[in-house]
This record gives sequence, structure tokens and C-alpha cells, in this order.
Amino acid sequence: MKNHYEILNMADLERALISAAYNKSKSDLQKQKASFANEELFHAKLQDIEQAYFVLSNKALKLEYDLDLLLSQKRANAPLSNSLSSSRPIGAPANAMPCSSTLARDWLLAMQHFPLIAAEYDRLSKFDVNLAKTYQTELHAKGQYKDSTVIKDRMEKAYFQSIYGTNVPAIAYAKKLLLNQWRPAADKFSSSLRLLGHVVSIADLMLQIEREFEFVKKGLNYTQFFEALKKDKCNTRTCVSFIEDFFQIKVETRRFLFDQTFSFSIEDESIFLHHADDLIGFLKTYFLNFKKRDVPDNPFIMGR
Repeated sequence: MKNHYEILNMADLERALISAAYNKSKSDLQKQKASFANEELFHAKLQDIEQAYFVLSNKALKLEYDLDLLLSQKRANAPLSNSLSSSRPIGAPANAMPCSSTLARDWLLAMQHFPLIAAEYDRLSKFDVNLAKTYQTELHAKGQYKDSTVIKDRMEKAYFQSIYGTNVPAIAYAKKLLLNQWRPAADKFSSSLRLLGHVVSIADLMLQIEREFEFVKKGLNYTQFFEALKKDKCNTRTCVSFIEDFFQIKVETRRFLFDQTFSFSIEDESIFLHHADDLIGFLKTYFLNFKKRDVPDNPFIMGR
């Protein structure tokens, strides 16, 4: 079958138009910033623009969105008696989006044999409903339910890297906020990071979130740790506990001669620290924008 879009080079044109519309929308919004009643409304609108660009610039997500949009328009224009039912099937995730009866039936059947996919769908939906739907659609299309965790991890990683790049602490913190369903705090963090991330440390942005959102401070409360880290008053045990809690990993500690070594993995990167000072240096580099320690034989090399 001939691809008419490729013949007319419409794929490249469409990408260019989406990118241009995204840049113009952000520019127009900045000009209108003074007219918003408060800062939250402005950031909510900015987040809508970012979300629209993320979906429309991703080929798979755009296809899903276009189909959903077409169906919703048909439902809106159809007589009430003929409209598609939007009720979710019994046993489906509470936040699952309406889907075809065939997909819903197959999904319920798959959950009976692979109950883990329901939890994975729920996790992804807390990040983004479209992301969860893409996960559901891919599993349904390929039938690779045994590999659901691999697919979930791949999609989750790609989703957050598309927003935060390789900023590992920002990704970990954003996940914590969204998994706790603190989306207003997550939106504020993302906006602050985008505007101030090059001049303000991750730690300071996190402290601002805790000052502004009381429920975040009650649930996480990293204020005391970062204040101690800035003053070089963190002991080794506190630093290890923070890393394990923040990144949800296990830090292996061993004695080597007179030093204590620390090893762990973050985002597929193995970290080895051969002294307690390296542990504090690692945290300051990651969270306080400190420069990498210029020691030739230091095995801790960020960004390697």
C-alpha cells in the first residue's frame, strides 16, 4: 500500500508544524502572563501546552489520541441512545480510560492470568493516562504479557527522560510526587525546574515545594537533611539512608583498609565510592550543583 503522507513529505511538515505551534503557544502565553489572576492558573495553562506537545510529538501517542478524539467527537454528535458507553468494565482499573469492548474484554482476561499488569497500568496512569493507555495497547497488540514489566519500565523511562532528560534526581523526585498523587506539586516542580534549573539546585527547588505544599513536607520532608548537607553536618549513616529512601535502592557498604566503600546502581549506572567524603561529594554534585571532584583516580565519575 502506498503511503500518501510520505509521497507528499507530510510527516516532516507535520512535525515542523507541531513544533512551531508549541513554540508559538508558549510565547503567546508568556506575553499574557500578567493577565492571569494568579500564578497557578498560568502554570496550569503552561502544563497543558507541554502535555499537548508531548502527546502530539510522539507518533504512537498521537495515533492513540487522534483515535480517542475521533471517538469522543462521534459520541458527542450521536443520539444519546446510540452513543458509546463510557462506563468501565467491572474489575478494570478505576482510572482506566474508556476503550473498545474487545480490548476491554481481552484486558480483563489477561489480568486474570497476569494480575501484575493491573498494578503496572495503575502506576503509569498516575504519571500520565495516555502513557498507561499506550502500555495497554502495546500489550494487547503484541500479546507479550510475560514481558509486561520490561515494557512498563521502558515506557516509564522514555516518558520521564522526554521531560527531564538525564536529570536523575529530578526524575526520582517527580515520580515520588506523582505516585503520591500530588500533581499540583509535581507541576510546580516541573515548571520551576524548567525555568530555574540552570541556576538553582535541585535541593533548593525541592525545599521550595515542601515550603509551599504542606502535604509534601508531611509525606517526604527532606528539609532537615538538605540543611545539614549544606552545612557539612551529615553523617555517613544519614547519607546512606537518604540515598536508599530517595532512589528506592540498596546501598552496599564494606570496609576496605581504613575506608568504608559504598556501591549502588542508579538508572543502569553503577556507582562506587571509596570514602565517606566521596559519599557526601556525590550528594552535593547530584543535589547542590557542586562541581565534580577533580581527583584523577576517583572512580566516581558523573555522567559516564
